[in-house]
Amino acid sequence: MIRAALLGSMTGFVGVLVFILMLNAMSPTYKEEAKSEKLIPVSSEVKQEEKENDYVQFYANQYGVFSTFEKATEFVYGNSRLNTSAVVEIDGSYYVWSNVATTKEGIVPSEDPPSFVKPFKLIAAGCSDPALKKIPSLLKSEDPSNFHFEKGEKQENLPPDWETINIALSSISSDLSVIRMHLLAHYFTENECLKIEF
Repeated sequence: MIRAALLGSMTGFVGVLVFILMLNAMSPTYKEEAKSEKLIPVSSEVKQEEKENDYVQFYANQYGVFSTFEKATEFVYGNSRLNTSAVVEIDGSYYVWSNVATTKEGIVPSEDPPSFVKPFKLIAAGCSDPALKKIPSLLKSEDPSNFHFEKGEKQENLPPDWETINIALSSISSDLSVIRMHLLAHYFTENECLKIEF
């Protein structure tokens, strides 16, 4: 009986990790469209407003930094409490994050395995596609309706795969900070115009 429970838990854990890795490997179809579209501000006021909205401060629950993706995933596989975490590559280092919040108080560090609050900025200043430029403010939202969609409900000015990914992520967790982290990891990995600064 215990063996069956352990086998079931391990199978579920591996399934979730494979799903997360598949999400990270997805390539957005709108990369080429983004190159052809350019946003030209009409006045200096618009340009000033865009600069202020091009980045957002976030806080990650960080478990470690690794030199290779393999070492980071090995760490995740070895800790069942990290079954919904993500590995995010930033400047050649691989960060293991379990959730991303909009406030420092939104992160509760854990004891086992130990974690800490890692502040960072998500910057979209280099993005010319309006949908990609909007990602930091979309991720900052605490409104669940921006992340959970009813059938037939369609929102404007979202990246083409935003709704699909959110629906898939809702099967992993209902926690907005976990969903936010996976969306951030996906879009950051797939779009060179998005930058993370510590």
